Amino acid sequence: MLRTPDRWTRTHHARRRCSVRDSRCTGQRWAGATLGALLACLLGACATPRLLAPPKLIDQVSPPGFPPDVRFLSDDRDYVVAHLDRAVHKLSVIAHGPIRILAVSGGGAGGAFGAGALYGLARAGRRTDFQVVTGVSAGALLAPFAFLGPSWDPQMRAAFDSGQSDHLLQRRPWLGFLFHPGIYSRGPLVALVDHFVTPRLIRAVAAQSRKGHLLLVATTDLDKQESVIWNMGLIAQHGGPAARKLFVKVLVASASIPGVFPPVLIRVQGGDKTYEEMHVDGGTTLPFFIASNIADVEPLQLPQLRGAKVYVIVNGQLSTYPRTTLQEPMAVLSRSFSAALMHASRRALVLASVFARHFGMRFRFTYLPMTYPFEGSLDFKYSNMHQLFKYGEQCAASGRIWSTLNQAINESQRAATQLPQLSYACPGAPGHSLP
Repeated sequence: MLRTPDRWTRTHHARRRCSVRDSRCTGQRWAGATLGALLACLLGACATPRLLAPPKLIDQVSPPGFPPDVRFLSDDRDYVVAHLDRAVHKLSVIAHGPIRILAVSGGGAGGAFGAGALYGLARAGRRTDFQVVTGVSAGALLAPFAFLGPSWDPQMRAAFDSGQSDHLLQRRPWLGFLFHPGIYSRGPLVALVDHFVTPRLIRAVAAQSRKGHLLLVATTDLDKQESVIWNMGLIAQHGGPAARKLFVKVLVASASIPGVFPPVLIRVQGGDKTYEEMHVDGGTTLPFFIASNIADVEPLQLPQLRGAKVYVIVNGQLSTYPRTTLQEPMAVLSRSFSAALMHASRRALVLASVFARHFGMRFRFTYLPMTYPFEGSLDFKYSNMHQLFKYGEQCAASGRIWSTLNQAINESQRAATQLPQLSYACPGAPGHSLP
């Protein structure tokens, strides 16, 4: 009768066949160990340790050495009610007329359009001074230049129309993306921001802030899943290397598209305890913003806003022609991000229009029309960004950059009922193409 080898016998013979002198056996052991380590890392064993996040949703924590007013939660009703009226009153005093507000949206590579629009407005003598500038994502990178005025346009153009972002997307080697929460390395983005946020820029922002002007940037706190508004002027006023370091970190965080770039950890302090918050692209929760979320729904009385002028730059499209999406990770990620941003921008525009109407404000915005051949938010190819910059510049210089909500809806509806007709028609003059 044949006997089935018991477990000890099978193991003994396996060990004899797989001696340490057998290179194949050594390879099997190495492969097994590597696979085990890989699985352990995927299960979180290789995650970079971090401090816990603050336990409360609304708290008084701030980066070490900085005052609590340097940032606030967009949904913090008590903070907004306590500070908004005072801030608006101060703005009305320094404006010498209607308060002028500029909000710049996210949009990745689409930021070249907004930069071109501001450049063209200045070239044509139509650029106004803004008492308030807000920015999200790519708009956060553009906001400091808009805040400082046309004298900083050469630096703005260098940032968005010089090919410096051509190599912004650098894939991690081999399986690096499995161990880091981002397909691409953060290095090129940090280097780009660090290059343009010079000590001179920090001093200039601080000087404008001391006059009472506001430069605000939004990030998304992933731990709280809420928008955080950063007062970049107060950060700049702090001065020194710490101010520049935090300024750069906030801008990088605001532009760090989830899944594309790793999130940014910002250390904060509350009392005698230190925490770490995880921040990503502000566009995750806000495509752009004029005021706090609370101001959209709270019946605040702000008579100083009567007659104010609000301008919004949407660095993307509000509708697109159908396009077959490739069955590739980056194609799906890019289209998904663009779709989310597009629909969020529509809703935000409607809210902004209602907000402006409630306070008797003049509201205008610009955007990339459906007919513009936009290749998407992750298309940082220099030739396409240069074309975007020139398009924004020419539309602005010719006085055809600003649109109204009704004009944009009518133009999108007209284009949607036709087959794709790609053109360079300006948003402020539907159907009128550039020469």
